[in-house]
Amino acid sequence: MLDQDFLLKKFSVKMRFVDVDDAEFILSLRTDARLGRFISPTENDKEKQIEWIRAYKIREHAKEEFYFLFESTSGQKYGVTRIYNINNDSFEIGSWLFSHDAPEGLAVLADLTTRDYAFEFLGFRSCRFEVRKANKNVLAYHRRFKPELVREDDENYYFELSFNNYTEFKNKLINLYDNGRK
Repeated sequence: MLDQDFLLKKFSVKMRFVDVDDAEFILSLRTDARLGRFISPTENDKEKQIEWIRAYKIREHAKEEFYFLFESTSGQKYGVTRIYNINNDSFEIGSWLFSHDAPEGLAVLADLTTRDYAFEFLGFRSCRFEVRKANKNVLAYHRRFKPELVREDDENYYFELSFNNYTEFKNKLINLYDNGRK
């Protein structure tokens, strides 16, 4: 069976924590009209983004939040994911944005890798997330994990995903990928 380390190497991609030098890239993702249509609005202000990242680094140091950047081994930045709102044995995942030129499948791999970090390395038992109702593709992807619908409002669905359901579907995805390589 393949693991995420192998897949990351296959894509020649590395995962690391976001730093202030990433502010312009993150801002370019968040303010892109197509990429940003299903996320909270972001002011196109590099200095505010830098300040947000500086405040985040304090939360990272306190192990309250983790913001990851995925980039090629040569330094081309592709996208970001984030673990936040940590509460007892659960976490929230979000800020899942990838550039138009990211390798195909990398956004899904990044989501799996980020969840693996939270579940397996940090030891959480459940994952919370929200998806805009209008974001049909992302909604369909997340529903494959069989999360529990916790609530909804006019704009969003709010889900909770157990570690067991996550692992079951993740293994199906990896086996599907692995079988496609044979």
